[in-house]
Amino acid sequence: MRRPPNALVTGALLAALGIGCAHQTLSATAPLVGNVQRGRALFTKSCANCHGATGVEGDIGPSLRFESRRKDLDATIVWIHHPRPPMPTLYPSPLTATDVVDIATYVQSL
Repeated sequence: MRRPPNALVTGALLAALGIGCAHQTLSATAPLVGNVQRGRALFTKSCANCHGATGVEGDIGPSLRFESRRKDLDATIVWIHHPRPPMPTLYPSPLTATDVVDIATYVQSL
């Protein structure tokens, strides 16, 4: 039995969770990707107090440097949607689904 392409699985998962995204692309070759610059600005506003100004300093929260080695983009999005304490739940408010994808894309770039 053939497995569906990862982007299609991601799209199905996000649809099942009721999560939409303006930056979402759904094809067999294009992954779900957000806006890194917007994600950086949102990260500074919502996440820097715990993870440091650029996300790699760590403080209350851990450094997110090389987070892409621990989680792929999809897993990072899920983590932001459903964090474990002490990380606060910021989705669906104050962060939107698009905000989460943009922040996750920025975190993946660290």
